[in-house]
Amino acid sequence: MKEKYLFIPPKPKFTNKTIDKKELKKLMAWAFSNYGTGRASYLADKIKDLGFQYATKAGLSLSVEDLRVPPTKRELLKRTNEEINLTQQKYERGEITTVERFQKVIDTWNNASEELKDEVVKYFKETDPLNTIYIMAFSGARGNISQVRQLVGMRGLMADPQGQIIDLPIKSNFREGLTVTDYIISSYGARKGLVDTALRTADSGYLTRRLVDVAQDIIIREIDCDTDRGILLKDMVSNNQILIPLQNRLLGRVLFETLHSPDSANVIAHINQDLDHNTAEFIVKSGIKSVIVRSPLTCESSRSVCQFCYGWNLAHGSLVDLGEAVGIIAAQSIGEPGTQLTMRTFHTGGVFTGELAEQIRAPFDGVLRIPKSFRTRLIRTRHGEEAFVLEDSYKLDLYDSSYKKHKIEFKQGTILFLNDNEQFKKSQVIGELSTKSSMITERVTKDLNTENSGEVCFSNLYIEEKIDRQGNSITNTPKGGCLWILSGEVYNLPSYADIKIKEKQFVEEDEVLATSKVISDYGGLVRLNQSNQTSNITELQIVTSSVSLDNATIVTDDQKSTNSDPSYTLEMECGIKFHMLCSPGNKIVNSQIIAELIDTKYQTSTGGIVKYDGFEVNKKNKNKKGYEILGEGALLWIPEETHEINKDISLLLVEEGQCITAGTQIVKELYSLTEGYIQIIQENEIVKEVIVKPGKEHVRSTTSNNLNEYPKIVKPNDPDYAEYNAQGTIYIEELHYKKGNALLIRPVIEFRIDNEKIDLKTNYLTNENHHITIKPTKRVLFKDGQRVKSKYGVDLLKTYLIMSVDFDKPHLSADVEFVPAHEDDIYKLHLTVLETLQIKQDDFGESKKKSTITSLCVKQNELIKAGSTVAETHLLAHSAGFVQSINQTSQSTCKVLILTNSDEKSIDIYNQTPQVSQGDFIRSGDQIANGIIAETSGQIVEIETNKIKIRSGTPYLVSSNAILQVKNGNLVETGDTLAILVFERSKTGDIVQGLPRIEEILEARKPKEPSKLSQRPGKITLNYDSEDNKCIRILSSNGEYNEYIMSGIQKIIVSNGENILLAEPITDGAPNPHEMLGLFFNFYKERMPLYEAAKLALQKVQIYLVNEVQNVYQSQNVDISDKHIEVIVRQMTSKVKVEDGGDTTLLPGELVELQQIENINEAMTLTKGLPARYSPVLLGITKSSLNTDSFISAASFQETTRVLTEAAIEGKADWLRGLKENVIIGRLIPAGTGFNSYNDISKSFVLEKKNQMPDSYEQNQNEEQNIEDIILDDNIARNYALIENPINNFDTIEQNINQSKDI
Repeated sequence: MKEKYLFIPPKPKFTNKTIDKKELKKLMAWAFSNYGTGRASYLADKIKDLGFQYATKAGLSLSVEDLRVPPTKRELLKRTNEEINLTQQKYERGEITTVERFQKVIDTWNNASEELKDEVVKYFKETDPLNTIYIMAFSGARGNISQVRQLVGMRGLMADPQGQIIDLPIKSNFREGLTVTDYIISSYGARKGLVDTALRTADSGYLTRRLVDVAQDIIIREIDCDTDRGILLKDMVSNNQILIPLQNRLLGRVLFETLHSPDSANVIAHINQDLDHNTAEFIVKSGIKSVIVRSPLTCESSRSVCQFCYGWNLAHGSLVDLGEAVGIIAAQSIGEPGTQLTMRTFHTGGVFTGELAEQIRAPFDGVLRIPKSFRTRLIRTRHGEEAFVLEDSYKLDLYDSSYKKHKIEFKQGTILFLNDNEQFKKSQVIGELSTKSSMITERVTKDLNTENSGEVCFSNLYIEEKIDRQGNSITNTPKGGCLWILSGEVYNLPSYADIKIKEKQFVEEDEVLATSKVISDYGGLVRLNQSNQTSNITELQIVTSSVSLDNATIVTDDQKSTNSDPSYTLEMECGIKFHMLCSPGNKIVNSQIIAELIDTKYQTSTGGIVKYDGFEVNKKNKNKKGYEILGEGALLWIPEETHEINKDISLLLVEEGQCITAGTQIVKELYSLTEGYIQIIQENEIVKEVIVKPGKEHVRSTTSNNLNEYPKIVKPNDPDYAEYNAQGTIYIEELHYKKGNALLIRPVIEFRIDNEKIDLKTNYLTNENHHITIKPTKRVLFKDGQRVKSKYGVDLLKTYLIMSVDFDKPHLSADVEFVPAHEDDIYKLHLTVLETLQIKQDDFGESKKKSTITSLCVKQNELIKAGSTVAETHLLAHSAGFVQSINQTSQSTCKVLILTNSDEKSIDIYNQTPQVSQGDFIRSGDQIANGIIAETSGQIVEIETNKIKIRSGTPYLVSSNAILQVKNGNLVETGDTLAILVFERSKTGDIVQGLPRIEEILEARKPKEPSKLSQRPGKITLNYDSEDNKCIRILSSNGEYNEYIMSGIQKIIVSNGENILLAEPITDGAPNPHEMLGLFFNFYKERMPLYEAAKLALQKVQIYLVNEVQNVYQSQNVDISDKHIEVIVRQMTSKVKVEDGGDTTLLPGELVELQQIENINEAMTLTKGLPARYSPVLLGITKSSLNTDSFISAASFQETTRVLTEAAIEGKADWLRGLKENVIIGRLIPAGTGFNSYNDISKSFVLEKKNQMPDSYEQNQNEEQNIEDIILDDNIARNYALIENPINNFDTIEQNINQSKDI
């Protein structure tokens, strides 16, 4: 059967080169664009079979032997280690800070790793091109260069769980095998990769969902929107690298204007022409650097995109069809690679790869000459080296070994590492071009800890005291400097220690430096816990005071006891019983109750009112258990029954003032227990309480008119008692009821309080210390006049046994002890005051056991007086030496510095003249006399004729703005923090940055640390007023200027004299897109109409957003066509916010489509009304989805209740324009085949490309369609009747086409 083609395809060229991954891509793309999908997939299949066939024939296999380590690795590692050692030496000499050392080490290893990677590739290419590992990685079968590097190069630097790079690299590879340390460091990154993959997959899925939601209603609805705007396309460049070349960006776009050749003015391509691969290539070859094309961003179609603005459908390389749902395609194109982004990084197992600054290496050995007019600024690089920054661009002279002159151009802002006439070697880094990247930096701190103990000494250190907002004093170093630790042994002494030495005294090894004593405050009987091992005793107890109750025993009360909580009764010899309220082992304090008398003498039958009669109470010592009674007297009790009800008044079965008998129902299921008169307390028709007051009614006599005298208590001996016809003491109050008022005479019960004594026989352990006693006390539980609300009885008074402590020692507490008596289950009560003394073995904070000795000064059961020494701890000197200083650092501690023999070094100078003087600080490697080099760093203590004495020390370089934690002369121990260094570091360019960054851009979030943007276009002048403040001035062409004051923390990325555009970043960090939009809009609205200003400002931000998204994807080598991102960004930037509605019906703060508000304003202009004022807004994808015209779509996305409620209140209508709304309602979606169901567009709408290529496309239904390429699937084939009829030539094709048209 003959092949079926709809056109004659070009013949393939013979290619004689290695077909690796890249070439294979090109080949497949060529087949696809020339032969369509069917043939291309057939070719792919054939190539696969070919691959398998030859792999089988060749017997390709992977063995350990194939992992060949390049022999140059050893030399490279040796060289790198030397460089690292040099850096360490610099650090030890105090020339670089710990941060700079760390940065240098990381960059050195990074360079080594990169170099080794190149060596691996070179080694395979030159010595073993058929190596299976090499073939596998470069054919794109499996693995990549990064993994090959780990197999046969070195694993390199890894990150720890916090994302910090560990400065110890893994030097070995998988072929050589990892050490245990390597393995542990490896596992950090690997685990992080697995966890991250799992988490990010969900993120990526959610991102896709939001994107689909925001763009689902974008459908190709028309052919041409006749827009008068386009966007400018050129190479996408980042960090001086071309990410996407112009040729790739042009593919599938439609031209906005006719393109002419720059040389001959010939027409290259016409307006509205779609650009295929060849045309795009031709345009670039013609030397055209930028092209204006149609774009979804500038499309004028309402709520859709037109064919020309969208361009090709990339799936089959021709103009997109009408009714194509391009929004969903765009959303999926951006969301789908999110999962790849996620997992991409971690295929390398968390290995760190840093993007280095662009380095300028010397092409040969030679010398550099610098002209006199050379303008530079001295800076300190991140590695702590001094270098020059070029203020302008220069061509510098380099002379090779034969004095031949070569010129090399150094751009403005280049960092130069060489001085005038300095020699350099081939491949040496002589300059570095700092990348103006949007690398996100963060401000971090690092603690500078001392590596040895000694005395702090400041050298060239300028200090500034600042008070922060909390009022704390902060010492910082604005300019940095050197901080020395002069070595010596430091001992920490507590303030209470007795120091046995003096300054300048010589001490022997193991001599006692200080003694700390443990002293008993109260004295008493000694109890030791471990009497056999005195050296290990950690605490001892002293019985200060102990009292026992002799005439009482404690028995267990079986009736009230539970398994977990036994109950005890204290029985006196006289028969009185107390209920114990504390258990053995409890601690009790002053006035705490030990036991409660079992007594019913003061118990009532109901609630009532308490009145005191003839006694006083101790009000000072009020506690939960009532007031202590002083003297004799009586308690008067007026009984009454109170019921708390809280029910509606209608449910009440009694009324105010009614007299009831016992058993009367008050409310349902609630009965009175006593007889009496009813009082009802109610609030808002709710009955709170019903009180039943026993007593009798008494009609008031005419003689008593004083109503204010009630209520009152009347005793039998009162003169007007007889009037009331009562017995005993009575309580009179007014009674209110329906008939009127009367008096209620209530009985009073009198409880006598006598002064009966309880005889307690107490016995003391020692005759001296009687700090505690046990005494009985009576306490009344209610206040005078207090109403006790209850329907049951209460206890008015109780008798307690309490512990009383001497008034001068109120803080003492006692332990309750039950001491067994002679019989079983019978105990005696003991209260013991214990003084517990901790005996610390490490009282001086010394970890070495030998340096402290603790000895006990007391024996078991010894009786000691208050203030006696119980134990002593002696601090011993580790080694012999001189006491240099005794420093009282704070109120609680004191430090001693002892200089030992190892802290001082003597250097013989053999009668040479010393080049140093006493007190000077020298570093190891410095010359101290002619031909004599110091081996240690330190301070010159003494100079003699033949020798120099040095007190060894360690210098630490402190960077500017560091916060000091020590003062000059302080004594520090190993590991103490000297200062907190503040520095900037770039976050690792991990894709953990990637997905959240995409989200940040598309959700239009404000960056955490945004960069400063220029407020106007103009020329920059930089002024450095001090080390930490920089003043930037931008002068515009009209003479106006803006000033910015920058602190030393912000990194400036512009240079002096540079011209800057509007809203360009001045400092590093990510720009805030909202601020950018505002700046553009404010700038343009002064120069053009509001609508134009809004359009232009939005367009600027749109292009920024598209480029930002592309940057993130390109950094992971993921290719996405610009148009997809443009479709999404178009949705984010389509709305404006109404600021003033004018005469329109719009409200301030309302979000409206830009086109819609412009139409409303045009209508206002015609009717001479006031137009609405607005400003453009940038909405994130979530906000865009919720602010869409369709409330059905918004409600199905998020916040369903809110969206639907608002839509109902506002009476919104949904026009069902998008796909989602129609799916929810259950209609045919207005895309694809369903497009024409809702849009009355003729099916015979045919586009035609004329051979002459006119300046615009025409719609012509009569002429035949010239088909260039078609995807062969069953539907299309059937339409063109191709299945049965083999096609031999173009006549047959035309016949078939005509037939299909006639049908």
